[in-house]
Amino acid sequence: MIIDTHAHINHSLIKDKINETTKQVDFIVCPSYDFESSKSTLEVCKKFDNVFGAIAIHPNDIKCWNDDVKNFIINNANDEKIVAIGEYGFDFHYPPYDEKMQEYVFLQQLEIAKNFQKKSIFHIRDAFDVFLPCLKNNLTNFCGGVVHCFDANVQVAKKVLDLGLMISFTGLVTHKKKDELREVLKFVPIDRFMLETDSPYLAPEPFRGQVCEPKFVQEVYKKTAEIKGVDLAELEIQMEDNFKKFFKVK
Repeated sequence: MIIDTHAHINHSLIKDKINETTKQVDFIVCPSYDFESSKSTLEVCKKFDNVFGAIAIHPNDIKCWNDDVKNFIINNANDEKIVAIGEYGFDFHYPPYDEKMQEYVFLQQLEIAKNFQKKSIFHIRDAFDVFLPCLKNNLTNFCGGVVHCFDANVQVAKKVLDLGLMISFTGLVTHKKKDELREVLKFVPIDRFMLETDSPYLAPEPFRGQVCEPKFVQEVYKKTAEIKGVDLAELEIQMEDNFKKFFKVK
C-alpha cells in the first residue's frame, strides 16, 4: 500500500487531473493553506473515498485570518473526513514576515485542534527556535502533530521527537546536496515518520523540476527503504501502520 500523507491535489497546478491523481496511490491526505483551499479540500475529501482532508491557514496566508475563516474551521473540524487541522505553523523564510501575527494565528488554530482532539499538520520553515518553545508551552490537551516536509538537522529532529511529534519526509531526501536530511532520516525511528510529496511541489529525483503528483511518492519510498536498510514491502507496511494510527483512519 502506497500513501501520500501530504498532497495538495486541489491546487491549481494539478486540480484538472484530480480524477487521475486520486487513483495514483491508495490514500491521500489533502491539507489546506488558505480559506479557498480549505473549502475546496472539504469538497474533495467528500468526493473521493481514499482522500482525507485537513483545514487551516498557512503562515504565509495569515492575512486572510478573520472570524469567518476561524468559524469555518471550527464548524467543519469535526467532519469525519477531516483528519487534522493543517497546515499551519511558522514560516520566516521570506521577509518581511509578522512573527507576532503568525504566533497569534498559530495559537488560535492550535486551540481548535485541541478542542476537537484533531491532529495538527505543522508547516515550520526557518522557525524551529520559535515553534518548539511555543508548542512546548501549550501542550495541555494537545493530541499530537506532524512536522511536514521536514528540512532541518538531527539536533532539531531530536527536539521535535522529544515533544512527541511525528516527522514527515518529502522528495527532498532524493535531492543532491541533502546529505544532512538523509542523516535525519537515518536517525528517526521507523515508527515516528511518514512520507509525502507536498504535491504539486518538490518532485523527487528523477522527476525534479516537474510538477509533482502523488504517484511520485513511490520514489520517496524507494529512497527511504534504501536509506533505512529495509525491504520496500516492509516499509510499506510500516508506513500504512503509521498513517492509520496517527490520523485514526481504518
